[in-house]
Amino acid sequence: MFTIVNRSSLPLCASLVLFASPSLTASEWQFSGFAGQGFIAAEDSQFIVGEDSSTFDITEATFAMSWTPVEHLRLASALTFRQWGTLSDPGVMFDYLFAEYTHQFGEGMLGVRVGRFKNETGFYSSTRDVPFTRPSIMLPQSIYSDYFRDAQLHIEGGDLFGMHQVLDGVVDWHVSVGQVNVTEDLDRNVMGSTDFGEFDSEGYYSGDLEFQNDYLRLGISYYDAEVSYEPFIPGYYFPGNIRLNNWVFSGQLRYKNVEVTAEYLNSDRVTKGLVQPTAAEDLSDPGKGYYVDIRAYLPHDLELFVRYDKHVDNSEDPDGNNYEAIYGIPAYFGYTKDWTYGVRWLPGNNWLVAAEYHDVEGASWVTPIVAPDPLNQAKHWSMFALQLSYRFQW
Repeated sequence: MFTIVNRSSLPLCASLVLFASPSLTASEWQFSGFAGQGFIAAEDSQFIVGEDSSTFDITEATFAMSWTPVEHLRLASALTFRQWGTLSDPGVMFDYLFAEYTHQFGEGMLGVRVGRFKNETGFYSSTRDVPFTRPSIMLPQSIYSDYFRDAQLHIEGGDLFGMHQVLDGVVDWHVSVGQVNVTEDLDRNVMGSTDFGEFDSEGYYSGDLEFQNDYLRLGISYYDAEVSYEPFIPGYYFPGNIRLNNWVFSGQLRYKNVEVTAEYLNSDRVTKGLVQPTAAEDLSDPGKGYYVDIRAYLPHDLELFVRYDKHVDNSEDPDGNNYEAIYGIPAYFGYTKDWTYGVRWLPGNNWLVAAEYHDVEGASWVTPIVAPDPLNQAKHWSMFALQLSYRFQW
């Protein structure tokens, strides 16, 4: 029997639970998890590291379990601890918690999931917090921005999905609706502080379609996510909302030991209020971003990669000149170009050592987004990251 496997849509930290696998029988329990500790140093920037030039506050840990009490029904949950420098305060939360019903049709499967789950945007969104399933310590920020992760990552609602054998590969699709789970990280990363006000979710829906076989992977995703903002101090900021309408186009080709991955984002960010009275016109920023990643899989489980990642906050102002003229903030806050050079090594099945260097021009994804700080953020800057991770399953 053909067993459907899709890396991008497997539940977090599990890459281990196969939705349509005949081995997943009634009353079966599965437990898995991981822990990772990292270090990041930055030069000419306070991104992630804050006022210090480096930080060890790069810690991730998740314990996940999956239970199939009866055939076709699965309950899954994961508790996660995450701190990511200045971008994410340390804390424990449910990374996902859902009930899922699946039914196999020949060599395909249909299912529905209700509860909290990860979105499926692009190749890596649903597994972005697992060191073993993402391609690098820092994901390409043009597609998977850390400052906006709360506005589109954890969905509380329903997900209709399916997997089907097509030609020599598998088609995987998702249609999701609900609300995003917003935390204080979004308040701080966008507005600069949790003291000024707070964001709340107003709704989310998305669709994702992906095809993959042994050498080719193609995908297209769309999501519409809206968050509202309520200020604590009248007149300092204004009530308002941010709405993201994003398309992501993804492609990956693997030939022998070489893999090339590229993703492209077409974004429309509509902002109302926040920095101006709510009655004012909506501000629409048609942004774009893309990256190209080339990596080689070498003997002894060694992996080398180089990646170019570009983000433009407003595609009608790609160099940020209008941004500087209007707001008086340096033009380089309107775009980012990031060259990343990295290595990943698995000294054993359960261990991963990763290191990477970022050579960056621009600061469009440097926090806080609404109140950039030119005094502590240079046009040209760099970042070095190192992480050791361990995973387990029983």
